[in-house]
Amino acid sequence: MAIHERKDNKDRSGSSDKQIVSFLEDIVRRMEDCPTAESLNANVITPFATALSAVCDARGYVLNIYGEHTNIVVTPENHADSIYRLAETYLDDAGVV
Repeated sequence: MAIHERKDNKDRSGSSDKQIVSFLEDIVRRMEDCPTAESLNANVITPFATALSAVCDARGYVLNIYGEHTNIVVTPENHADSIYRLAETYLDDAGVV
């Protein structure tokens, strides 16, 4: 994960391994409770993305999170449409969607 901060912020992490596991179990349970992609988006993904954006904006973070099957980008201002179009073009060209 790459995190680029626009201003000087100290790490506020104080979470224990037990708290992290509990959070992961809770979010997985919430996701599993969603029977459709639409309900997953409405009940888990959108609220999570909204909260992540609010914290990143408040702290001046720019996130580009890369995982084996996941990419999450949080930018300052409104770059979302441009990044969305780049991803959609790539997925279309790759025949993924």
